[in-house]
Amino acid sequence: MRGEKGANAMGELKGKLKDFIMTEVNPDRNLEGLADDEPLLESGIIDSLGVLKILAFLDEEFGIDLSADQIKLEKFRDITSICALVEGNK
Repeated sequence: MRGEKGANAMGELKGKLKDFIMTEVNPDRNLEGLADDEPLLESGIIDSLGVLKILAFLDEEFGIDLSADQIKLEKFRDITSICALVEGNK
């Protein structure tokens, strides 16, 4: 039962993050089919400014305030990586 609740929370987190990326970070691009493992930086979906927007969103939405040593680009590689970062800092 607990695993199911965790899976629902992760799904909700992924949904909120995808919505934010589609509406606030890169609204000019059709990202409806954005996969959890889509390389966000490599594919140009987000750039360094997009990472900053996501950081602000994580702080505002989830109370996640990351220290400078936690902010590494590989942690923003894809939706799954960002969600793992959030889960690890709750």
